[in-house]
Formats: sequence, C-alpha cells, structure tokens
Amino acid sequence: MPIASTISFALTALQEPDEQRPLSALLEFAPGAMVWTFIAFGVGLIFMWKFVYGPITIALEDRDQKVEDSIKAAEVARQQAEAQMDKAKGELADAQANAKRMVEEAMSRAERQAAEAVRAADERAKAELQKARDTIAVEKQQAVQEIRAIAVDLTITATGKLLQQEVDAAKNKPLVEQFVQGAEKA
Repeated sequence: MPIASTISFALTALQEPDEQRPLSALLEFAPGAMVWTFIAFGVGLIFMWKFVYGPITIALEDRDQKVEDSIKAAEVARQQAEAQMDKAKGELADAQANAKRMVEEAMSRAERQAAEAVRAADERAKAELQKARDTIAVEKQQAVQEIRAIAVDLTITATGKLLQQEVDAAKNKPLVEQFVQGAEKA
C-alpha cells in the first residue's frame, strides 16, 4: 500500500495540473514515499560508493602517496645537495690552501733566487774589483820599476856630467839602485 499511495500521489499531481494545491501538501507524511525514498537513497548510496566515492578515495590515496614520495625524494635530494655542497666547500678550501702554498713556495723560491743572484753579482763585483786592484798593482809595480830604471840612468848621466868624465854605468848602477831604494824607504 505505501507504494500505491506514493504512485497515486504522483499520479494525482500529474492529472490535476490546473488545480491549485497548497504547499503544505508537500510536507504531508506519506509512509510509502518514505520507504521508497530510503530504498532509492540506499541504492544511490551503494552506487555512489562503488562508482564515485571509491575511485575518488583511491585517487586521493594515490595522490597522497605521490606527495609523500615526492617529499621523501625532495628530502633525499636536499641531503645529497648538502653533501655535494659540503664536498665542494672542502675541495674549494683544499684548492685555496694548495694555491696559497704554491704562491708561498714560488715567493720563497723567487726570494732565494734573488738572494742568490745578488750574492753572485756581489761575488763577481768583488772578483772584478780584486782583478782591477791586482792589475793596478802590477802596473804600478812596473811603472815604479821603469821610474827607478830611468832615475838610475838619469842619476848616472847627471853624475857623469857633473864629474865631466865618463862614469862606468855597469859598476855604479847597483850603488845607485841601493841609494834609490834607501830613499824610498826613508
């Protein structure tokens, strides 16, 4: 009977379109309509759960899983990036230390080479100076000997002219040389 009353209610609503029905008729309790409403709701709920809510739930769970996987992958990538950055910083520090050491070694080597060049130049200068002094001393000695010889000859010649006679140069030469040497010492 409830099904029949619901059907009859629907049919009466369709057959009397010209008739004015009050709005309160919609709120009238119809037990048959209520049963069919629950059945339709149950069938609709099962249908919705099976074909709508189930796939939506699965899609949301898949999406959540993908988001979690992406978060985990991002965390792993971040950790790897930090490790790479730490490694790069270490390599950079090593390279800077190595470059600094190389510069210091080059500076030290350059300073040693400069000091060696200065020392070698100083030694060459001293050697040249000594060589010049030795040459001057030899030349001076030769000049002194020449001057002595000329002085001896001049002295003998002068003595001969003073005495107006021929003086034997070979005899008197050692005597004059002794005199000149004595005069140099004095």
